[in-house]
Amino acid sequence: MDYTTKFNPGDEVWTMSQNKPHKFQVASVEITLTAPNSPMRGRTTEVLVELINTAPRNNPQRLTFDARGCFATKQELIDHLFNSTNG
Repeated sequence: MDYTTKFNPGDEVWTMSQNKPHKFQVASVEITLTAPNSPMRGRTTEVLVELINTAPRNNPQRLTFDARGCFATKQELIDHLFNSTNG
């Protein structure tokens, strides 16, 4: 089975974090596939991972974002926010 991701490691993407636009570099992409007979019924989720180094130790903090809420440009993010239907 082949799966094409929306973004790849190294890509810079935009999303919302703490009610603010947030730009980050994708450190890795995690894909989860569930079985067709599970409660999620064969759902596929794609999560983008950002690693932030914290001082003084090199102990990266791992942040994850749903790929459906990430966009290639800030303008695409803004367009999505103002044109999406939430209900």
